[in-house]
Amino acid sequence: MQKLDSTEINRFIPDVKIPIRIAFIKPNGIPGVISLWYTYNDGKIYCATQKTAKIVSYLQKNSVCGFEIAADNPPYKGIRGEGTVKILNDKGTDFLEILMDKYLGEKDSTLSKFLRDNSKTEVAIEITPHKIFNYDYSKRMNDV
Repeated sequence: MQKLDSTEINRFIPDVKIPIRIAFIKPNGIPGVISLWYTYNDGKIYCATQKTAKIVSYLQKNSVCGFEIAADNPPYKGIRGEGTVKILNDKGTDFLEILMDKYLGEKDSTLSKFLRDNSKTEVAIEITPHKIFNYDYSKRMNDV
């Protein structure tokens, strides 16, 4: 297992509000991708979603995933990797609060109210990275 280093993430991902893209395999064998809010803690990546979300059942059936955290605008840089997932049924509300602070801040909004009203059925997705790659195309894209 490679440990995810927060200083490396901060170097490649300056915009902390970028979501993570998680690649997974559906039961029919077709790959899928979903974007979720994320945080990292002690070398692992955490997301939160509803227990009934399709991604939860997909990851429970096949815990292998790919991931990428990167901006959509040039110059392209970010991190990507592969890992395994655990669904944490008792940590969803805790991570939802952390994620709301990161992505929404202190501001009360319709979205924050909706998320808090439905937080009892949140689960956490814990990604343990096994391989991590970083990339930075700033030099080759400096005039883009």
